[in-house]
Parts: sequence; structure tokens; C-alpha cells
Amino acid sequence: MTDLLIRDLDSILTERIQRLSAARGWSIDETISRLIEHGLFAMEAEVRGGFSDPEVDALADAIAALRAVPQGASF
Repeated sequence: MTDLLIRDLDSILTERIQRLSAARGWSIDETISRLIEHGLFAMEAEVRGGFSDPEVDALADAIAALRAVPQGASF
């Protein structure tokens, strides 16, 4: 997996991420990964008009398939 460095993250946002991590019992890395994934799903839904129909269909199928996969163990 690729490392990602985020500079100058707002302290309030950092605290919110830490609270969510603690509440869910997730590591910070897992929490941020899940937040990015969920944010991408939301943003992709908003930009569907920017893709051609076959691309939209393929993306929607891939997202549906990912949602259907049972959650595995954390590593």
C-alpha cells in the first residue's frame, strides 16, 4: 500500500478523525482509509455526468461488487 502524507491538516479535523478512530476501535490508518473510500464513493456519485455511459456502468458495477464483499479481518 502506498504511504500518503497530508501536511497542515486542520487541528479540528485531526481531532474528529481521532475521535472516530477511538469510537470505532480502528487504527488511524484504517480510519483515514475508510474516510477516503467513503468520500470517493460520494464524490464519484456527484461526477457521474462526467463519464460516458459504459464508464458509469462499469464504475457502478465495481462499487456494488465492493459493497457486497464481506469485511475481512484487519491486518
